[in-house]
Amino acid sequence: MNNISQFTCPPKVMLRSYGVLAFSAHPIPATLILIATFFHPIVGLMGVVGNLISNITAKWIHANKEAWNAGVFGVSGILIGLALGMYTEQTFRLWIFLIGGSIFSGILSVMLGNFFSRYDLPILSLPFMLIIWLLLLTIGVAESDTLSLTTIPFVKSIDIWLFNILPLTLFEYIKMFGNILFQENLISGIFVLVAIGLYSRISLLYGLWGGILGLITYVFIHGSLDGFHGLNFTLTALAFGGFFIVNNKHAFIFTSFAIVSTGLVDLATIKVLNAISSESTGDLPSLVFAFNIITLIFLFPLKMLPQTIDNLRLTPIPLYLIRSPESNIKWFRRWIGNKAKQKTIITFPFIGEWTILQGNKGEWTHKGIGRYAWDFIIRDERKHQASGFGLELTDFYAFGLPVLAPAPGTVYAIENQIEDNLPGEAVTDRNWGNYVIINHGNGEFSELSHFKQYSIIVVPGQYVQRGDIIGYCGNSGRSPIPHIHFQLQTIPEIGAPTIASRFSEGIINKKINVECIPDKDDSVTILNIESKDEWSLLGLEGESWIFESQGRFGKQKEELSFSTDNLGLPAIVSTDNRLWHLIDRPSFIEIRPDFKTYPSLLNNSVWMNIIGDGVILPKKLVDGFKWHGGKVYKKFNYFIIEIANIEFYIHSDSGLEKVINKKTKLIFERIKIEKLKR
Repeated sequence: MNNISQFTCPPKVMLRSYGVLAFSAHPIPATLILIATFFHPIVGLMGVVGNLISNITAKWIHANKEAWNAGVFGVSGILIGLALGMYTEQTFRLWIFLIGGSIFSGILSVMLGNFFSRYDLPILSLPFMLIIWLLLLTIGVAESDTLSLTTIPFVKSIDIWLFNILPLTLFEYIKMFGNILFQENLISGIFVLVAIGLYSRISLLYGLWGGILGLITYVFIHGSLDGFHGLNFTLTALAFGGFFIVNNKHAFIFTSFAIVSTGLVDLATIKVLNAISSESTGDLPSLVFAFNIITLIFLFPLKMLPQTIDNLRLTPIPLYLIRSPESNIKWFRRWIGNKAKQKTIITFPFIGEWTILQGNKGEWTHKGIGRYAWDFIIRDERKHQASGFGLELTDFYAFGLPVLAPAPGTVYAIENQIEDNLPGEAVTDRNWGNYVIINHGNGEFSELSHFKQYSIIVVPGQYVQRGDIIGYCGNSGRSPIPHIHFQLQTIPEIGAPTIASRFSEGIINKKINVECIPDKDDSVTILNIESKDEWSLLGLEGESWIFESQGRFGKQKEELSFSTDNLGLPAIVSTDNRLWHLIDRPSFIEIRPDFKTYPSLLNNSVWMNIIGDGVILPKKLVDGFKWHGGKVYKKFNYFIIEIANIEFYIHSDSGLEKVINKKTKLIFERIKIEKLKR
């Protein structure tokens, strides 16, 4: 029994294969596309058979599991069934060719998939094209007026009625979307058009644009609409219109070039096929050859180009991340944000209240490659940095105070022997004075400078925790007054280029802030919260929570499990494999969605809407505690964390209990379960 189950294909995988035909990876659009193939029921059935056999064959020869589950390997099987049904006479012999061609399709799809995966290229419907011409050359292409295609009478009468009342150009334009499935009727075109629009508004606009530009290109080349089949134009527009590359103005221009090029390739293909066709074979159709060739030619150089922040005009999306064009844009924005986002969670490197003498892009030394840095001093209530006349270093409040490690890491390098300057003097030949460089183990390094001579108490190779004392504030190097210089960099060299960074938390001008970038003259203090009540989303691996929402359309349940991401770090995973990273901050916990986790029209999740691009929640609960962006207050026997328009209801002994979204008025109640019943 187990051996048999290994070579079956779940209906959901077969359904996804239909969605892939129109780049619409959702059950509802896929169902509409499936229905569109049944204008001729026998033809539709042949597509289902081809789909089933191709998928089973691909699974039998160990196709990539993720690609198989996505329905990729059933696409060519569907097209083989549809093309044989639409271009040849239906005989018993035809079904034998269908079975053989579908098996061949599954094998060829896996082979090409393994080859193209080296370049992260899609196989598209290339296996179909390589097989269908062999089959049609063997069987022969029947004349359209000799085909005995069975249709549903009522549906056919509607199609004829629409043909009579609509302008020919409009009829051909809408029918073009059905041409994707080799259907020569308006009803199928409407179903495909609706399916595309349901899945993505961007895809719909590109599909419509591809149709318009395709009509213009075809008329320009051929002189009329005679023999017009718009499937290549439409498919090319959908492929590049935000699906394989991120949508922007450059992508629009690029897609338009690809659409016009498709028309030229299709014309050349028709000429070649007419030259090799004979009376016995009939006129071979060009089908989707132009779409396949143009898509691969235009996509290949983009895949070969290294993707950096400086090269973003045409950005291809990794195949395993592709969803709808809207989701792809969100992925792109997060990808850019994470590329530039610092990896290290840093806190202020001192105790007590200090002042920013010079912030980012300061007026003296924080310029050019050193523009993302801070200088910290201490001032009294009169804004003075020293007592008396400040003639001695010991007069300055900052001199000799402890300097703390801003984040965990390994000490990379130190300098400890440079003599401190007298007040008002500075040495420029050894700019940084005594310094400590800490390697945080993620490609980022902290540099702290101007320590007091011989005050550094750590050595290279030593591991330090956040808040450990590493030395004492001095006045060495280019430092006319005692202060702490701090910067984050990606190279472990003294004076390396700085990177834009921010402190995870702190008190800025008497107010608690998260993700803060203090500026000149701001007073700053490290955050230290005293609280009896604490909670966290960490350490819950193996637990599952079910959230129940009461919305406009009844109750909705969402199951969230605590697990780990691909790096073994804590994460929340939903039943449909959406993932949220849990970022542990000193006093806060951040819930940050993964690249692939986006809400959409057809995949709506209130939890996703609540989290958005991420939320930061305090781990310590204090009644009346406020920070930039939120507050905590106690009500009855639970605490409420309010962020923007979202309220998280917390019980300190058991964690998250209820979430209320004020905008949508949806209520979630948490049910802790030890073991899920499947």
